[in-house]
Parts: sequence; C-alpha cells; structure tokens
Amino acid sequence: MPDTNVEKGYKTTAIETNQAYLVVRAREMSLGYARKLWRKYYPMLHAFVQHGAREEQGLVGPGQLKDISESNLDRIINLNQRLAGPLVYDGNDLSLVVGLYSVPGEDAAKALVETVGNIAGLAGATLGQVPALANAVKAGVESILKLNQCQLQLGVRDTFAAGKPLNTGIWVGIAAARQDIWPLQLWLYEGRLVAGHDPISGDPYDAADYLVLEIERLSERADWPSLPGIADFEIKFADVMRATDASADDRRKQVANLWPAFTQAVQGSTHLTVPDKERVTKQVSSDLLRRIDLLKSNNPFETRGVGKQRYQVNANNFDFLDAEDGSDPRATLKNPFTKP
Repeated sequence: MPDTNVEKGYKTTAIETNQAYLVVRAREMSLGYARKLWRKYYPMLHAFVQHGAREEQGLVGPGQLKDISESNLDRIINLNQRLAGPLVYDGNDLSLVVGLYSVPGEDAAKALVETVGNIAGLAGATLGQVPALANAVKAGVESILKLNQCQLQLGVRDTFAAGKPLNTGIWVGIAAARQDIWPLQLWLYEGRLVAGHDPISGDPYDAADYLVLEIERLSERADWPSLPGIADFEIKFADVMRATDASADDRRKQVANLWPAFTQAVQGSTHLTVPDKERVTKQVSSDLLRRIDLLKSNNPFETRGVGKQRYQVNANNFDFLDAEDGSDPRATLKNPFTKP
C-alpha cells in the first residue's frame, strides 16, 4: 500500500542490517461475512515467520480474551497485534506464511482460550523453553484446524529476499480476483481498511475477506533486561549492591569482577543490534557507577524523573529498568569499575 494511502504522516523507512529490529504486526483482519446459515464465524490469523535462524509463530483471534463466551465474540475487533519480533534484521531472507481462517464462534472461544492459557503457563520462558512455547502455539493451531467447520479463507506465503533492501510498509491481502480490486481506492484510516475516493468519505471495506500486515522498524529494544543470557546479571548486580556489610569500594571491586562476563553476554547476544549492545552497556555501567558514587558519599538516595514526574531511587536497590542514563564518560572504558 502506498504511503499516501496510509494514515497521515506515515513514511516508509529502511531497516538497516544489524542496526535495527523488525516487527511483523497484524494491523487488522476481517471476514466478508459474520454469519452463515444462522451460525456465527470469526476471523483467526496464524502466522509463521522465519528470519535467518530465528522462527516465530503468532496467533490472533477473538478467543484470545479471558472469560469470554460466544455471546460477545462479535464485539471484538483485533487491531495492531504483534505476530513476530523484535528480530535483529541481519540481511537474510524474511519469510512469512500467514493464514486467515474462519472459525465457528464456540470453537474459537474453546480452542484459542485454551491456547492462551497454555502460553501463559510459560511466562518468562528462557531460551531453553522456547520449543515448549512453540509447541503450545502449534497445539493450539492444530486444535482449531482439526475442527470440521474451520476453513482457510486466505493464505499468503512471501519472502523478502536477502541482498535486497528491507523497508517498512503496509501489505494488504484480499481474497478476491485482481480485477475486482482497486488498490488506489483502498486506505488505512484510523487503523481500519476503507474503500473510496478518499479515506474520510470511504466506507469500511467489506467486499471480501482480508488481512492487513505491517513490517515495523524499531531502533531499540525496551525488553532487553529479560533477554536470555542478560537477565541473570540483574540478580548478580543487585546482590552486590544490596550487601549491607560491603563498602562502596568493595562493591566496585565485585562489579568489576562481574563486568567482563556481562559485557561478553551483551556483545554475544543475537537478540540485540550493534547500536543497542553499546547503549545497554553504557546505560548499565553509568547507572552502577552513579550508585557506587552515592554510596561512597553516604547518601544512597537520588531523585530522578522527567518534568513533574519525580521519584527517588535507592542506590542499594539495583534494577536494570532504572538504567536510563548512559552519559557518564567513565562508561566508555573497557571496565570502568577498575578505576577508583
């Protein structure tokens, strides 16, 4: 879909190799009918995304809300659901297999709620548990596909080939003949697909089943503290900082001993881009240095925040999420904690 047909201000941007992340998102999906022969049907989207050695599955449907019944499934609109990512774009092929299914109402609630319940039981999965997470999703999809009334309405398989620039963008798949579609009269307006001469006067598109996908670009990962190989260091640093019988210099020495292993874990992570590895290292080192300085001055409290939102941080209570500032010039040293 051209930028001019997407919401105001949208602009396609390049996703640079090893410099940014890609996210595959389901912006919207819809069936051309909601009722057939007095039985309600609802859309369900399953996606399989492969990029290099990374594989992810995503599942979006009306049954992904807790404590629902068939009586209110028709009130659910699925918008802007993440299917895969953030993935470090490394220049390899990006392959997508996406299926839009029509699922009978009672089956959607039964199968999808069970799938989400299984996934919720794997919350906080580490790298070694990823196969279990994939199997839970796979089992949920199979539980739907085995149902006689579940039908594939639209399937898309596409590959963004390696060696070619990968750009952000909006892709629309419609289960209709090409001659029945007028692409330049399709718009993404306020998150919904509309058809008409312009987005404001256009009507919601309902001529056929469709799905709307987006490839997004992210420059930073906000969830880096929970990444495999890195998360364990939060506990280790926290134990050092909260030790009541240690002086500030003792804490510095203990952090100095941990620092090479931490930086190795960050630099070796396949889940972070090159710029993000540097950002994370600087933020954590700056935060730890500031805490050690506070403890050395016998004033363990610091006021932080932006604008009117202020809060106090205790230097003893270390948390990766508090590591917001990487401006300390000492943070650029290979091991800033070996210097007094």
